[in-house]
Amino acid sequence: MYNGEIFTLSQSPKNIQLLKHVSGLLNLKVNTSANSLTAWHTPQQIPKILFHFLKDVHGELGQIDSGLLSAGKHIAICESLSMEDELTLIKHGFSGATKACSPAHAIVQMLDNVLEGNLFFSLSALSHYIQTQQQPAKASERHALFQGITKKEKEVLSFICKGLSNSEAANKMNVSINTIKMHLQNIYKKTDCKSRGQLLVKYNQI
Repeated sequence: MYNGEIFTLSQSPKNIQLLKHVSGLLNLKVNTSANSLTAWHTPQQIPKILFHFLKDVHGELGQIDSGLLSAGKHIAICESLSMEDELTLIKHGFSGATKACSPAHAIVQMLDNVLEGNLFFSLSALSHYIQTQQQPAKASERHALFQGITKKEKEVLSFICKGLSNSEAANKMNVSINTIKMHLQNIYKKTDCKSRGQLLVKYNQI
């Protein structure tokens, strides 16, 4: 049984070989079939991660179908990666990004973090995003986001939107990582978010 499935729209043998290499270290399956897009949109019990190989983050993101981004988790492998690029990817709901020149072990580390439900961007990008996006919330908007969310889930939401990882939030609350993951899944359902990135965007827009 695989721990998850990796997809990509890239046809480059080099890119596919890279994904097969890193996936083998984490017991993941790489889907390179002709109907991979159909499989991508098919609900599964295991995590799905779509790798985007981007030469121009701003230019190519606009060409990606929004329906594609609404499912699974997304990782960007970029020819160049500025903080502005990272901020754009976060706003589009991506879970992680790194440069194409990154060694395989760094991509494995990123993929492992994303599978754990964490965001994988530079600390400077995450800090900048949180600080610049936070605005005084209107009471009605904050209430709408929190509607149906339990006290514990609010606590988890607060930690996550401050940039803490699952393990850091678990340590703060003195609970297991699995408990944090369970709370996060409930929060995603109640806030209509499909990823940590989308949750961060929604939280900081109000």
